[in-house]
Amino acid sequence: MMRFLVSILLLLLSVPAYAVQLEGLYTAQVEVDDQSQSVRNQAIKQALHTVVRKVSGRRSTLNNSPLLEALSNVGSYVEQFQYKKRDQDNGYWLIVRFQKTALDRTLQQFDVPVWGANRPDVLLWLAVDDGNDRYILNSSTGKELADALKQESLDAGLAVTLPLLDLADQRAVSFNDIRAGFSEQIALASQRYSTNQVIFARLLKTNGIWQLNWTWLSEGRQYDGVEKSSGVSTVFQPVFIEMTEKLADIYAPMGIVSLEKKLTIELIGVDDLLAFTRATGYLSSLDMVKKLNWEQLQGNKVVLNLVITGDESVLIQTIALNDVLSPGSSQRLVAPVSADINSLPAQPLEKVLYYRVN
Repeated sequence: MMRFLVSILLLLLSVPAYAVQLEGLYTAQVEVDDQSQSVRNQAIKQALHTVVRKVSGRRSTLNNSPLLEALSNVGSYVEQFQYKKRDQDNGYWLIVRFQKTALDRTLQQFDVPVWGANRPDVLLWLAVDDGNDRYILNSSTGKELADALKQESLDAGLAVTLPLLDLADQRAVSFNDIRAGFSEQIALASQRYSTNQVIFARLLKTNGIWQLNWTWLSEGRQYDGVEKSSGVSTVFQPVFIEMTEKLADIYAPMGIVSLEKKLTIELIGVDDLLAFTRATGYLSSLDMVKKLNWEQLQGNKVVLNLVITGDESVLIQTIALNDVLSPGSSQRLVAPVSADINSLPAQPLEKVLYYRVN
C-alpha cells in the first residue's frame, strides 16, 4: 500500500503544470472609508465590475451597456461580503464574493465568454532597483511588493508565479541578466517551471517615480513595453490587464456562441484506475465541461461523452495547458447512430477528439 501511495505522489510531482486554478475570480476587494450602506452599495458595484472584467478577461466588457443594465441590481449577485480593517489608516477593505452561477448566466446571455479558473501560469522574473537595494523579487526578497503584485495580478484575472530563487535559479540567471534583458538566458532558466508564459522586467525607482521595462515571451511571440507610475504596484496594472486580454483571446474568444454541444473523446493509455481517475477528474474540473460520462472501457481505451459550452477549439487549447493528456490522432466527424438511414444527413455530425493519458 505504501509503495502504491509513493508511486502516485511521484507521478503527480513529475507532471509539469502549464496552468493553475486561479482562486478568487468571483471575489474583489474595494477600499472604503466607512461601513455606511451608501458607501457599501457603490463599492459593491465597483467590485462587481472588477469581477466581470476578471471573469471575461476583458476591459471592453464594461462598455457593454445592455449588460451593465442587466447587472445594475448588484445586490442580487452578492453571495457574501465582509469588512477588513486597513493597516495604514482608519478605513476598511470591503471584500465581496459574487454568485458564480448567476453571474455566468447573465454574461452568457449577452454573449460574453466566461473564462474558467484553469488559466495559464505566468512566470515573472523581476529585477528591482529601488535606489537602496537591488534584488530579484520573490516572496522572501520582497514580501510586501510580492503580495501587492499578487493582488494586482488577481484583480486582472492573471495567474502569476515568482521564481524560487534557489541554488538552481541563482546559477541559471542573475540580477544583471534580467536587467540587461538576456531573453535566451531567462528562457533557459524558466524551463524547470514548465510554463509557456514568461515575463521578465526591470523595475527602477527614480525621483519617486517607478519605471517598468518589461518583456513577455508567449509561445514563440514576444511583447515589450514601458510603464511609469508613482505606485510600485499600480505600475503593473496595464501590463497585467494587457496580458490577460491577449490570453483571453485564445482561451475565451469572443464571437463563440456558448450553447451546449456534445463531444466525444477517446482516450488511450488508460492502464489503471489512477489514469482513469486522473483524466476524468481533470476534464470534469474544466468550467466549460458541463457533463461527463464514460460510454465504453475496453483494454486501455475509454470513450467519454462530454457536454461542453463554447467551441471545441477552446477545449483543445485549454487541454494543451496541462500535461495530463497528449493529442492522439486527428479529430474526425462521425454520424450519430440511427435506425433510419435517410435521417442521417439532417442530424448534426458529432465531434470526436483523440488523446493519450500521460
